[in-house]
This record gives sequence, C-alpha cells and structure tokens, in this order.
Amino acid sequence: MKILQLTNLYTPVIGGLERSIATSSEELVRRGHQVTVLTLATPAAAGDETINGVRVHRVRSVANTLVPGLNEDPRKPFHPTLPDPLTSTGIARLLRTEHFDVVHSHDWLMYSYLPLRRARFGRPHVHTAHDFGLTCVRKTFARDGRPCPGPSLARCVSCASAQYGGPRSLVLTAGLHAHRHRGIDALTAISTSVARALGQANLPGDLPVQVVSSLVPDGLDTLARDTPRPDWLPDGDYLLFVGALGPHKGIGVLFDAYRKLVDGWTGTRPAPALVCLGTRRDDTPPLPPGTVIRHDVAHPQVMAAFHGAAVGVVPSLNEGMGQVAVEAMLAGAPLVASAAGGLTDVVQDGESGLLVPPGDVDALHAALLRVLTDDDLAARLRAAGRQRGLDFTAARVVPQIEEVYRACIAAS
Repeated sequence: MKILQLTNLYTPVIGGLERSIATSSEELVRRGHQVTVLTLATPAAAGDETINGVRVHRVRSVANTLVPGLNEDPRKPFHPTLPDPLTSTGIARLLRTEHFDVVHSHDWLMYSYLPLRRARFGRPHVHTAHDFGLTCVRKTFARDGRPCPGPSLARCVSCASAQYGGPRSLVLTAGLHAHRHRGIDALTAISTSVARALGQANLPGDLPVQVVSSLVPDGLDTLARDTPRPDWLPDGDYLLFVGALGPHKGIGVLFDAYRKLVDGWTGTRPAPALVCLGTRRDDTPPLPPGTVIRHDVAHPQVMAAFHGAAVGVVPSLNEGMGQVAVEAMLAGAPLVASAAGGLTDVVQDGESGLLVPPGDVDALHAALLRVLTDDDLAARLRAAGRQRGLDFTAARVVPQIEEVYRACIAAS
C-alpha cells in the first residue's frame, strides 16, 4: 500500500504522539509499504527528507508563514480546528501528483484534509484519536481536575481560555463545535477511554469507533537493559516520574504522597529519592526535598532510568493511553499508576502494576509503600509488566493498523 500520514509535528519535533506515528510508519515500511508523512514545516526542519525509509513532506501554514504570532512556540507550529488554506493547498498538490491508497490523519491537521476528501483526488481516510481533541479543545476532557461533564460552547470557551486566552479559545471552540467530521471513513481510538469520549463529539451517527492502541518501538526492553546507568541518577533507591510537570499529570498528588512517604519512612535503607524527568512549568508545585529534576533526557537514558527504578509512577488525572506506562513496564520498573483514562487498558491491577484512584494522595502513598517494602510483590510486577508491555509494541499493533487500512479501502 501507499500510505499518506498527516500529522501536525514530526521528527525532529518529537513527543509521545509523534514517536508513535514515527514507530508505526517505520514498521509499515519494514513490512513492505510505502509511507509518506505530510507535516508542517518548522524552523528546525523546513524541507523534505527521508528518515528511516519514511519520506517526510513538509508544507506551509498560515501560522508559520503569514502570522507567526499565532504560535506560542515557533518551533512547534499549531494547527487550529479550522482548515488552513496554505496547508490544504500543500495536501492537494501532493494528492494531485501522487496516488495514495489511504490517508491516515492523527490530529487537527485533519481539518485541512476534510474539505479535500470528496474531491476527485481525495482518498479513503482513516483518523486516529490519540487524545480527546475531537471533543475538547484542551484535549484533556477534564475541568478543574475532574472529568468533564460534557461539551457546550459556553463551558468550553470558559474552560479553554486559561490555556489559549479568550479570543483563541472562542475561535478554536466554535470551529470544533461546528464540525460534523464528514469525510472520515474509518475512526480508531487509542483506548476505550478515548473511544467513550468520542460519543460526545460531533460525528456522523453511522461512524463506528475501533480501539487500536498506541504503540512503542520493538526492543525497548533490550534498550533499557543495555544502556549504561545514567550518572545523574542518585545513589540508592529512587522513584521515577516521566512527563510534563503539570497538575494534569498528577505531579502535585505525587509530591504530596512522596512527602508523606519520606516523613513516615521506617525502612532499614534510606528513603528513596524522587526523580522527575520533564520540564518545569509555571504551574509546577514546589518541589519536595530529595527531588531530582532533569529535562531533555535522551530516550535510551529514560529507559535505563526506568530499568533501575524501585518504582515507576504514572499518577495522571487523565490519560489518553499512557505510553510512558508501557515503557516503564518494558524496562522492568514495578509500576504504580492512576486508574485514569487509557491507563486502565494498559495496566492490569495487581498483576502488571498497581492502580490507584486518580488524585488520591493516601492511596498513592500506600501503593508506593507496598512496592517499596514487599520485594516479592515488586518482583512479580516487574516480570508481569514486561510481558504486558509487549502487547503494545509495533510488532503486535501494526498488523491491526494494516487491517483497518484494508477494510477502509474496501468499503470506500
């Protein structure tokens, strides 16, 4: 098959979503398909190139060409919930000059393709919801740290204003609420939690949602074992958190639980340190004593840090799927995570990890203490977690994506 992937950002601008798209694209190439990724040009990557067999085609947008002030971070161009004229032109030009069997979109860049879907050169279209962005312009489907009761124009504009400012919030929310998302031929979600939220999005009534999980590269377990222990890690035991140091990731809950853990520590070994790999933000709470913060850590070192951790912690208040939990399990870290969003798809409570209610400081403290003081439990979680993590690797997930493509092409 010839596959066109549409994504707002791609290598070298990389995050969890972009890493998943790169992994699936490279595995599809390995399996004999031709893959082109169309993405927005950035200052760091303005032209076309081929990366690990994947052809990357970069196009302009209004935000990164005519009105750069629309971007809060010029290194990460932002696509709105409306079609971008320059981006739509770039997609149309590529579709006119090359034949693709299927188009697979992954984020709001889809809105520059939807007007083209029914054109003569439009192709069967698969969209994957990696987060709650078809329902919520903040993409979290949460309000004041709790699950959102449901979208409405006034409620969403008010909620999103804190993130985007009033005018942008109004434009983005109005654009999202106006869409009926006609032009999506097949829709997948990376977890049952995201799939449920899509029930409140403006979608055609006859469009089913299929759950196909996000994925990580094959061989992360080997990478974790073979990468030397980073010299910036503290001596002795440590807890490891990886992610944005913001309230939505439960960092405040983790800090409170860690303070409680240290204050009541009676073990024969010193209390573990807390290591957080992520960038501090304006809303990052004060750090507890004993906390180590690192940012811009290379992925092999992240995996090595998980491999040596006494506990991996994912305390998110909501999570689309939770790739970081998969990486922790593959590296062999005993996992404690929130029973929030897609994490309940990933972690089998009491088998491959311990799940606690999101936002519950006491429950998180108790689970951390259990793993730290019960060596047999920690060993069982390590072993079962490694096996569970394999279910989310490219070798197991990409064949499911191929089946979605085939069914979409046949139906169209």
